[in-house]
Order: sequence, then C-alpha cells, then structure tokens
Amino acid sequence: MGKNINRGHFAAEPVQEADEASEKKKSGAKKYILSGVFLIVLMAVTFYVIFKDTSIDEIWNLLRAVKMPYVYAGILSMLGFFLFQGIVIGLSAECQQLKLSLWEMMQYSFVSFFYSGVTPSAVGGQPMQFYYMCRDKMSPSKATLVLFITNMAYQIVIVVLGLLTFFSKLKYIMGVSRTLIVLFFLGLSLNLLILLILFGTMFSENLLHRILNSSLNFLCKIKIIKNREKVQTGVDNYLKEFKDGVQLIKANGKRFTLIMLATAAHFLLYHFVPYFVYKAFGLSGASFFDLVAISAVLYVALNLFPLPGSMGAAEGGFVIMFGPLFAKAALPAMLLSRFINFYTMIIFSGVFCAYSQLRKPYDLSKGHYISEF
Repeated sequence: MGKNINRGHFAAEPVQEADEASEKKKSGAKKYILSGVFLIVLMAVTFYVIFKDTSIDEIWNLLRAVKMPYVYAGILSMLGFFLFQGIVIGLSAECQQLKLSLWEMMQYSFVSFFYSGVTPSAVGGQPMQFYYMCRDKMSPSKATLVLFITNMAYQIVIVVLGLLTFFSKLKYIMGVSRTLIVLFFLGLSLNLLILLILFGTMFSENLLHRILNSSLNFLCKIKIIKNREKVQTGVDNYLKEFKDGVQLIKANGKRFTLIMLATAAHFLLYHFVPYFVYKAFGLSGASFFDLVAISAVLYVALNLFPLPGSMGAAEGGFVIMFGPLFAKAALPAMLLSRFINFYTMIIFSGVFCAYSQLRKPYDLSKGHYISEF
C-alpha cells in the first residue's frame, strides 16, 4: 500500500513540474507578444508626431532618389556590427579556454540586439544571452564571466570613444543643442562610474568591497533596504564574480586587447550608417569623421532613455543633431537611417532569435578547449 502511495506521489511531481514549465512558457510568450505590440504602437506614435506636419510626398520623392549602393553599404556595416559583437563574445569565451564556432557567436550577438531593442533601457540583452548560453550547456559561471568581460570592454570603449568624439565636435554640439551636452554627461556618468570601479579594483581588491558595503549600510540605515541578509548574499556573489572577471582580464592581457579592438570596431560600425545615408542623398561638405562622431555622441546621450530602442528620442535626436548637415533631407535621412540600423535589424535579429529558440540546444560543455594565449 505504502509503495503505491509513494509511486503516486513521485508520479505527480513530473506532472506538476511540467505544468509549471508550461505556465512559465505561456507567461513568457505573452510578455514578448505584449512587448512587440507596445513596440509597434510606440513606433506608430513616434512617426505620427514627427511627420504630422510634413509632406509625405516630398519625403517619398527624396527617398526614391537615394543612391542604393550607399544603402547597401549601410546594411553591410550593420552586418559587420553583428559580426564583431560575435567575435567579442568568442574572444571572451577563449579567456576561459572555451572555443565557440562563428555561428554560435553570431547567434548570441543577434539575441543581444533583439532583446536590447524590444526592452526598456536595453535591459533584456545580456540576461537573454545568459539564458541561451546556459540553455546550450555553458556553465552559469562561465556564461557570467563571458558577459562580464564583454560588458567591461564595452564600458571602456564607450567612455573613451564617447569623450574623444564629444570634445572633437564640442563647438558644433553647442551650436545645435546645449541640452544634448547635459544628456551626454548623464548617459556617460554610469559607464564612467563602472570604468573607474574596474580600474580601482584592479589596483585594490578591497576597494569595490568597501564601496558596495558602505552603500549597503547607508541604504539599510535610511530604511530603503529592509532585508539586509538577502541583499548581502547578492552583493557577496557579485563581488566574487567581479573578482573572478578582473583576474581573467589580468591573465588574458593580449586577448583582452583584441576584445577592446573588436568592441571598438563593433561600436564604430554602427555609427558608419549616418555617413552612408548622407552619401545616399548625394550630400557633401561634412566629412566621414563628422558624421561618425556626431552619431557616437548622440548614442551616448540617449543611452539612459527608458523606451525600447530609445524610440522617439533617437528619431528626434537625429533630426536635431544632423539637421544642419542634411538640411531638407533631415526627416527622410532619419527615416532611412533608423530603418537600416534599427527597424530592419530588429526583424532580422528576431528571425535568428526564433531559430535559436526552436533549434535543439547545443552542448557547449563538450566543446573543445584551447590552450592559453
């Protein structure tokens, strides 16, 4: 009798787990459908506000006259953008002696772009990369450190290139929009803070520990954090991951230099698009560097906007910042630029995300390992 009861009990557990998994899957699907609907509505509202007082026929006539080879060049630039992000992921995995194929790297790159584009403040990119890496049987610790290294390289590149391009075009920016200067430094501040903590930790392992624990003590003192034990556990886990990541960077100096260069290429390829759009409209006068630098500054300035893909702010910011260079072609140029580097790429990367979800998971735990660099 007892055995029958036990068999019934254990038989019920898989059914319950399957039901829970099914509910989570349905909940996740519903969430992404709602996100997609929200994105479409937001896009419609954005373009209505921007184009409501503009002649659609005039915009269409200008778009029909563009030089298509430059449009194709912009699309190729975006494909290079995905390629170099994939290379960064692959090099970061190599820091742990794990070899990824180019196809695997590219899929994680597409996942990052798609989920960053459809979630507010681009918060969904890295968590979904982590999910797919773990789904492909990369250990959670290795996945965490791969993303740690890629994120650190990104912080360094966006701060260095952001500052260089900002000060090189400061006179132009002040003449167009002083508000952008405030937005730029607000957007840069978080990246700069992370960068300073990184360098400080490299020279002093106790620095980050003191900063985080002092912040935790303060937040507990003013009653913002009530469950100290739970938060302390999270802080301790983060400190361990941070320390392990810094040690990996120190032990892979040459490889991290390559990661930085690939990240810089990834960052710059995205900002080549306005130049190709400029040439597509047959315009001249502004240099390649002018357009890339203004695009890079605008990107940093809009970094903290909480809408998916910085929608609305990105379109408006383009018209304001590039308006003096594109003149009457500013609106159609914005439209073409955003379709090249965001809207069509969301669809493109979404197709690959669907493939990544439907395919059989890889077994990265059996991937071949490589020797030290």
